[in-house]
Amino acid sequence: MSKQGSGAWTSKVGSALLVALIVLLGVLGLQRAGLVGGVPIDTQLAAKVGGSYDTKLPNPKNIKAYVERDDPRVSIEDIQASKWKIIDTHEHAQTVHEAERLLPVMDQLGIQRTCLLSATIYTYTLNKMYGFEQYKENNEEILRIKQKWPDRFCAFVTFDPLAEGNLDLVKDAVARGADGVKLYLGHGAGTGKGPFHVMPIDDERMEPFWAWAEEVQLPVVMHVNLIKYWDETVSLLERHPNLRLCLPHIGLHKNTEPRLKRVGWLLDRYPNVYSDISYGHPDFEIEGFENLAKWRSRSRAFLQKYAHKLMFASDMVLEATKSEDYILHTLRSYRQFNESKVFRLHLVPSKLMHGMELDDDSLSKMYEGAPAGFLLLDDKGNLPDRTKDPKVVVPRRDVPPIDKESIPDDPQYQPRTNGPTWSSSHTHAPAPRSDAGETKGGGGEGPEGDCD
Repeated sequence: MSKQGSGAWTSKVGSALLVALIVLLGVLGLQRAGLVGGVPIDTQLAAKVGGSYDTKLPNPKNIKAYVERDDPRVSIEDIQASKWKIIDTHEHAQTVHEAERLLPVMDQLGIQRTCLLSATIYTYTLNKMYGFEQYKENNEEILRIKQKWPDRFCAFVTFDPLAEGNLDLVKDAVARGADGVKLYLGHGAGTGKGPFHVMPIDDERMEPFWAWAEEVQLPVVMHVNLIKYWDETVSLLERHPNLRLCLPHIGLHKNTEPRLKRVGWLLDRYPNVYSDISYGHPDFEIEGFENLAKWRSRSRAFLQKYAHKLMFASDMVLEATKSEDYILHTLRSYRQFNESKVFRLHLVPSKLMHGMELDDDSLSKMYEGAPAGFLLLDDKGNLPDRTKDPKVVVPRRDVPPIDKESIPDDPQYQPRTNGPTWSSSHTHAPAPRSDAGETKGGGGEGPEGDCD
């Protein structure tokens, strides 16, 4: 081959390689954006870093939750050093080993104390062969964790509302160091063998517990779907208006303005009612963040107005398969959402999400003030010692007679059929719901349920 021919051939190969390189870079760019190939490169990297969970693309219905133009300088790991001694009020741990893996992440993120809430074996395994079982074993494990690290954890035990001797069980647990109770009444889903919501929240069989909890001011976290069980919840609180109660996950009412107003009404009316910002399973975390972020002005106003009644939490269900990376990425994402203007959610890493960018006063209330109020911490951040006397004396506040017309509307409100209803006269009420045949199966931390 002549030198001239060789040069032409080399030039053609070089041009072809250049074109191929340009095409490859273009394809990689489209893949990174998630427009081809189904899984963006950032998603693959996040899955490798983040542990044993899947990452996803933004939900097109919630695209307003995300920033239109990406900024590659923003990393999944971005977080400022904590200015606060954060108290996390809602996580689950199957064994002491999960608490050991949680501690270094708490230290890294500035979390001073975490409340561990007892759960059933179904919640930890999502195996539908189980019902509301082995919760007593988890009660004991949670108490052991509290005993081993009394300054870093608080213990919430649980019970089966249908079982005998529940008040004695709680009193015994409190005498041995329990700081509160977690209940699954009001949960819209259930175990493999039946619903969590086995009786009305205000059922007379629960009355001895509710009366004692209000008397001694014992904190109670109760997962309630306020769409289905609004009437039962208000009925309970009208009977026990000073009950120290957390209705987590913003009562599953984070996605519309009427529902946020209903939650605000509860927080305004009842002096010791709180909520938390946790969402649980990664699918629910994405949904929860998207629902707030796509209406960020409204959401930010709500979070700032009620920061004194809203608490930091993520509702992780920690068992052997959950890595330390999973714990870190999850807890960090809640801080990022609260504190940042934009951030890269570890579960949907291909686009930037809008954050709430809350002011320092609101963050201080949410991270420190609200949890201290709910748990009745003293000025040094210590929990009440209820082992000798379970009662903590706090001022009681009179609640005026209820004005039903003051209750905000909820277009999807489902009035009960087995007791008093609490709604304004102009609330749209669909056909009454029967409690028979309540949602069966699903729940726990899985995507079929409505959080933990």
